Amino acid sequence: MKIENEQDMKSVLANYINEQIIKADHIEVVQFFKASGGWSDDVFILKVRWGENDSKKEQNYVVRKKKDGPMIEEKDFLRQFNILDILSKDTNLPVPEVYCYEKDKSIIGNEFIVMEKIEGKSYVPWSIEGRQFFKKASKGNIRKEFVSYLAALHSLDYHSLLLDHHLSVMDSKIYLDRKIEELEGLYQQHKFIEDPLITDAFEWLKKNKPEPIPLAVIHNDYRTGNLLYEDDIVTGILDWESIEIGDPRLDIGYVCSKSNRMDSPLMCYLISREEFYSLYKQDVNFDFDEKDIYYFEVYHQLRFYMISLLAGDIFVRKGSTDLRMVRQGFRSGLMKHMLAELLGY
Repeated sequence: MKIENEQDMKSVLANYINEQIIKADHIEVVQFFKASGGWSDDVFILKVRWGENDSKKEQNYVVRKKKDGPMIEEKDFLRQFNILDILSKDTNLPVPEVYCYEKDKSIIGNEFIVMEKIEGKSYVPWSIEGRQFFKKASKGNIRKEFVSYLAALHSLDYHSLLLDHHLSVMDSKIYLDRKIEELEGLYQQHKFIEDPLITDAFEWLKKNKPEPIPLAVIHNDYRTGNLLYEDDIVTGILDWESIEIGDPRLDIGYVCSKSNRMDSPLMCYLISREEFYSLYKQDVNFDFDEKDIYYFEVYHQLRFYMISLLAGDIFVRKGSTDLRMVRQGFRSGLMKHMLAELLGY
């Protein structure tokens, strides 16, 4: 079937889920909507009902459809499926169970994954609703779970879980060199001018690298906006497409980066730096100091600038008509200012 409208998408996905998972004589879609329209993948939510042993059953499903675009790195959806399958079955992390990976792009227009829908709500931290929620959450249990799940992720034995079958393992001595090279590649590809501040930032990162530590499984986008919440608990951790075996201090620096809290004194609008460090160190078997995390905050601020630079280049020179690129590109000045502050300008 050619997908021409939302009704077609609902019908195709319902039939697919029935054939691959439920296998009932008849199912009814009682709820369907598209949950994401951003730069990330397209996400569809379905609630289906069917009969079984003279009773009615209902189940919610999430369908994550791969999205291609200029702001999106090439993704291996099969790898994502395999990693989520391991994390949901073999760890205590609140990760959605996955049911099917489909590589046939003709079904709904691209590859997709069918997974469990975890109950809970996500919040945009800098929105009015998000700030209100995290102000309350900062006084309850959520802030502790936020930290404990990150520590649990970093403590996973990726070898025994076979995650190293799906994620490359690099020598920790060259890991940071490779991360800096990736950022430099983006800068050379998308820069408009040679910017002395950005050159200085790269040289600072190369000169001030902290001593390497054993690598761990890291999320690479661990922040309050990528979690689900219900009442006073974290119910789900989302957006695993950037997962890698890397330096766990990279995740810690990301949590602490100013771009993830702006004017809030709380890390990710949720927890003080001191409490975050204290709770985290209770659950991991390695130590770090303040200057280590400062290094990774500089790294992330430079990375945030690169994201804005990339968006501006896509709009100005690549001919994009997506006005979101203008908005993101406009933020490059702010990102650069915050980077200058970190470097002591």
